[in-house]
Amino acid sequence: MKNIFTLFLSFIYITSFSQEVQKRDVTAEQIDAIFSQWDTQTKPGIAVGILNDGEIVYTKGYGLANLEHQIPISSKTRFHIGDIAKEFTVYALLLLEQRGEFSLQDDIRKYLPKLKSFPYPISIQQLIHHTSGLNNLEVSKALAGWRTEDVFTKEQAYALILSQAKSLSINKNVQRFSDAGFMILEDLIAEVGKVPYADFVTKHIFEPLEMKNSIFDTEGAVISSKAQGYFAQKDGFVNTTMNQTHTILSDVYTTVGDMCLWAKELENPKIGTEEMTSKFDALSTVNSSQIKETNTALYTGAHRYWNFRGAKKMYHTEVAGGYASKLIRYPDYALAVVIMGNDGAYNGYAGTGASALYIEDFLDPVPDESEKIVSEKLSKKLLELFEGDYWGIDNHTTRKIYVANDTLRYSRSKGNESALLPLSKNSFKMITWNEVVVNFDSKSNSKTMSVKVGDNTTKFIAYETDASWTKDLSVFTGKYHAKALNTSYLLVLEEGKLVLNHSRLEPVQLAPRIKNVFTGNQRHFTSLEFKNGTNGNITGFKLSTRGVADIWFQKENSSNDTFMKTK
Repeated sequence: MKNIFTLFLSFIYITSFSQEVQKRDVTAEQIDAIFSQWDTQTKPGIAVGILNDGEIVYTKGYGLANLEHQIPISSKTRFHIGDIAKEFTVYALLLLEQRGEFSLQDDIRKYLPKLKSFPYPISIQQLIHHTSGLNNLEVSKALAGWRTEDVFTKEQAYALILSQAKSLSINKNVQRFSDAGFMILEDLIAEVGKVPYADFVTKHIFEPLEMKNSIFDTEGAVISSKAQGYFAQKDGFVNTTMNQTHTILSDVYTTVGDMCLWAKELENPKIGTEEMTSKFDALSTVNSSQIKETNTALYTGAHRYWNFRGAKKMYHTEVAGGYASKLIRYPDYALAVVIMGNDGAYNGYAGTGASALYIEDFLDPVPDESEKIVSEKLSKKLLELFEGDYWGIDNHTTRKIYVANDTLRYSRSKGNESALLPLSKNSFKMITWNEVVVNFDSKSNSKTMSVKVGDNTTKFIAYETDASWTKDLSVFTGKYHAKALNTSYLLVLEEGKLVLNHSRLEPVQLAPRIKNVFTGNQRHFTSLEFKNGTNGNITGFKLSTRGVADIWFQKENSSNDTFMKTK
């Protein structure tokens, strides 16, 4: 009797739960309204696919796939999805692990002889979670003087990786996106799977899932029904070219329908197992522990988390080469939305808007913008104490704090700023999409600012562009060599400003930040931190940027002894 009663309660719970999560009925007209800005016959556009309760309920295209030939976008139009294709790489690894071919904890050197000389062990899992310590290959290549149009072979890629590895120390506490890691993982799949990487994914993922419109972008491949990528320019658009040397093969053209089939596999596995999909959707591991589920947190499957008005939203975004794609999944609501565009601009907000049509009844209400935040009343004189330019010590970014209309303003760049409302004499709430608190310390020798978003705190320090240490910039000039990249730069003074020159790259103008730290006006030159030797002379600088950490450039007139002491 007790068992029957328990079963009855379980039935009541399941029934009430199924009633509770009933989603709204959505019309085609409602979805069309979300994407109306792309519904034109004169501009690039967008395609959308929606998977609801395991069924593809909507696929449609808006705008033009090709402007020159006036070809409209349809549900069969193929788009380049870039980084999203790394999900297939991870799933292929999980398939191989499920078959007992290896463990994600295994040292990669066990399977790839070309990495035998690597100075420290790297697990497959570390490569997946971007904790291997490897620098981003595309960034390293650019810093070494390689241009986009240059032929860059896989052998040269491995030589660059191994050259840097000799001077890198692994830090399992830091996640740093590394395409080098995924190139290695592709080769692992090919080695263990006994077929080329693209063939393995096609045979073991695309074909059994009937993703018939998914194709790898190998060099010279003819891809039918392909959308041309564009960038907006003045009053029109210009063509883009996906000019890649394909050292990394996970470049895929696919359709919104095929990506809905992929989302269906992750919801209800056909070729994998529930254990696999659970691992795929498990939070990334850093230093042997799972990271916290905070906004933008990374999962094993290379996608991320977002708290969308109380709903768990898993997403993967790519904007590159004139294409923009986003895959959004809501596991608690059996809902997925795929969007792909070819106008070169981010379009993810439209996918989120479309998903909200279905689950609006279960989302937290949108905050009433008319609600007033209870705040302190601070004088303009007190607010002005916090004004200034600030440098991010760890993230190498610049922020400007200033007072306008008796309100403190937090500026990231022109047109991208937020108001700060005082909570106390030195603590402020940022008026933005997230819970952000900004604290100041104006009494220390150097004014500091900390920006807290959730559990993450970023520290900034105030700087002056005309500080005394910047009066004689000639001490920084000279020739600098990076052994890890096998390349050299010449630093010269031009019209009172430091300019970094390379024979194959555009000149980089440097601007001073905090003492001995500069930032460049070209991509990949985010932070150059110069070091002094025992005699006070400059011995070199460390270059850090997104995807790359602390590449040492030695000033060529420095002695080896000094170099070792200052590195």
